[in-house]
Amino acid sequence: MRTIKCIALAILFICCIKSYSQKNLSEYKDIEGVFIKSHWGDIKINGTNSKEEFNITARYTDTSKKPKTIEDLTQYLTFEVVKKKLFIQARVPQGFESIDLNLNLPKTLFLEIELLRGGNIFASGLKNGVEINSLNGSIKLEQIGKYALVNAANGEIDASFSHIDKNYPISLVTMNGGLKITLPYNAERDIRLISRKNGYIVSDFNLDADKEIINLNVKKYSKQPIINTAKINGGGALLFLSTENGPIELNKL
Repeated sequence: MRTIKCIALAILFICCIKSYSQKNLSEYKDIEGVFIKSHWGDIKINGTNSKEEFNITARYTDTSKKPKTIEDLTQYLTFEVVKKKLFIQARVPQGFESIDLNLNLPKTLFLEIELLRGGNIFASGLKNGVEINSLNGSIKLEQIGKYALVNAANGEIDASFSHIDKNYPISLVTMNGGLKITLPYNAERDIRLISRKNGYIVSDFNLDADKEIINLNVKKYSKQPIINTAKINGGGALLFLSTENGPIELNKL
C-alpha cells in the first residue's frame, strides 16, 4: 500500500511540474521596463538582485479546471521589445482559460500590468516604480520603491513601500474594497482621502487635515462619505487614496 501511495505521489509531482513552462528572459538585457497584459489568471512578480535571474513561468487552465502542460510558452504568450520595454502579452482567451504568470524580474526594472478580466496580483521587491490596472481581484505590493499608480475596479489594494521618490505621486484607487498603505515614517505627502461609503480612516501618521475626519482611528463603518485633504510631515507630492466602498489605513514602516 505504501509503495502504491509513493508511486501516486510521484506521478502527481511530475504532472504538476509539466503543468508549468519556463522561459529564460535574460537575453533582454538592455530593457528598462516590463509591460504585462493578460486576461484571466493570477500574476506574481518577484524582484531579484541580478539580471541573470530573469525568467517567467506560466500555468494554463481551461474549462476542465485541470492544469495542462504547456509544451511551448510562446503558444500562449508573445514577447516583444519596443523602446526598451519588454511587452509580454497573453493571447485572447479561447473560451474560458486562465494563465497564471510567475515572473522573476530584476528589481531595477519598471513594471506595468494590465489585467483585463480577473485575477490576483502580487509584486515584491521592485525598486523603480509600479503601474497597475485591474478589473477584478486583490492587489498586494510589498517592498516597493519610488512610486505606484494602481487602479482596481473591484478588489482591495495593499501596498507597502521600502522607499519613495519625493517628486513622484502615489495613487491607489478602487471602486470596491479597502485600501491599506505602508510608508516610511518620514514620508512627506499632501493627501487626498476619499471613502464614499462603509469606510473609516486609520492612520499611524498625524494628519493635518482641512476639517475633522469622520471616524478617524475608529473602526466603525461610516454612513456618510469621508472626503478630506491632509498633510503628513509638512506635505509634499500627492498621495491619492480613493475607494467607493471600504476603509482606508495608513501605516508607518
